[in-house]
Amino acid sequence: MATGTRSRRIDVRVTHEQDAIIREAAAASGQTVSAFLLSAAEGRARSVLDERRHLVMSDRGFAAFAAALDEPGERVPALDELLGLPPISST
Repeated sequence: MATGTRSRRIDVRVTHEQDAIIREAAAASGQTVSAFLLSAAEGRARSVLDERRHLVMSDRGFAAFAAALDEPGERVPALDELLGLPPISST
């Protein structure tokens, strides 16, 4: 978990039922509601971002992926045209 000064605030609205279950879970884990929510939200955020940063697949899926990469590519006329344009000068 991140350390440092907490200078930002996130507000959320919850239903009565959501409030009750969050408070019960926080108490059961020995945390304040804020600590419980922050821990849960940060953990989920990291999980979501990790899913997008890492490609995970089965051995069979990887073999098919690698085979597709080894196949010769198809020409895309619009891409040929784009790559044929003169470079943009930065001066």
